[in-house]
Amino acid sequence: MSIRALSALPVALLCLSALVGCSADSATSAASCNGPGVSPSEVKVGLIYPDTGSLSTIFQSTRAGLTARLGVANAAGGVNGRKITYEWADDRGRVDTNGVVGRNLVDDRNSFAILEATPTSSGGAGYLASRGIPVLGVAAEPVWSQYRNMFTYSYSQGTVNSTDSVTTFGKYAQQLGGTRALVIVDPAGIGVSDKTAQQLRASFQSVGMTVGSAAADEDPTQSQIDEIVRRVAADKVDTLASALSIGTFAKIVAAVRRNGASPKAILSANETPGTQLLQEYGPLLAGLTVYSAQPVDPTSPSFTAYRDALARYSPDLGDTSQTLARVGYIIGDMLVRGLQEAGPCPTRAGFISHLRAVKNYNAGGLITPVNFDADFGKLPVCYPFTAVNSAGNGLITTAADFCGERVSA
Repeated sequence: MSIRALSALPVALLCLSALVGCSADSATSAASCNGPGVSPSEVKVGLIYPDTGSLSTIFQSTRAGLTARLGVANAAGGVNGRKITYEWADDRGRVDTNGVVGRNLVDDRNSFAILEATPTSSGGAGYLASRGIPVLGVAAEPVWSQYRNMFTYSYSQGTVNSTDSVTTFGKYAQQLGGTRALVIVDPAGIGVSDKTAQQLRASFQSVGMTVGSAAADEDPTQSQIDEIVRRVAADKVDTLASALSIGTFAKIVAAVRRNGASPKAILSANETPGTQLLQEYGPLLAGLTVYSAQPVDPTSPSFTAYRDALARYSPDLGDTSQTLARVGYIIGDMLVRGLQEAGPCPTRAGFISHLRAVKNYNAGGLITPVNFDADFGKLPVCYPFTAVNSAGNGLITTAADFCGERVSA
């Protein structure tokens, strides 16, 4: 999955929720409002993510970020005097389970909106659209480009038609000297991995690179790793690319390096390596590059505010460098912004129409500005590229905004 933008908001923006509804008129209007999931004192939403199953370790940190963002909003008085609360449901990373828990959160738990931190949101997408439920979250499937009740801040390769592609990744690899690529996919995946892999292959081919494919499970067998190592040597592969989770890809990259190969370009479609992976593999990951995460300045006021919010409201997270914790934070911020835009008596329809009209949402300047209407369903042409440094103990920005062109179908 691709996540291009990361969220961490300055204190001034975090406190905006306290500025809405301060007048007596707003308070009176809020008190008289009782729609689905809305009471005079609370807005209740539902979160869906895989708490168990093979994808659980990837997405669990999302809750920490969401809890932190909502904690900041509620400490400032909520939105229009309403605290924001959420109940969560485990879809186990399964499409069928996603549909079941989504219905339960809406029909039985009366959730105003649904937050999706899962790659299987297609399971309940049609139902939620038919009910006019606002959905905010991680875009990992084409449904995010089909239903206008669904909001994300960036469309990854898995969210658009698999025949759509851009030259960006091929141009970037070629710039590093790449000529022969090997794209690694999960044969038992849920479709997201394969769509992303198709677009990577098309991007490499668009600039004249030779492209092959190899298979690896999210928990790869030794034989799968050995076969990838063999292919890299036999085919003289100088570019490795992956749609797998960063933990799995890091394991494969380390094995390739231990066997003497030195790819010129190593591209991951997932989150940046966290502190734990860097400590485990060190220089073996040098040059591993992601294009899904906008570089974060750890000294900026906005990142400081994000980190402080995690420390206060999600102290058990531990590794604050985890990308998906910041993703959870920005999902929570989109929810706060949508409620602000919906006014003192929010309805689901009002939330959707008013948030869709927002043209310059930038999460306090730490994500590329988003026009929720004009950018709907479009694969970006420009990406930030962030790589592990030569010592393997940190990240560097290799290109803050590297652009290509659209590849014609």
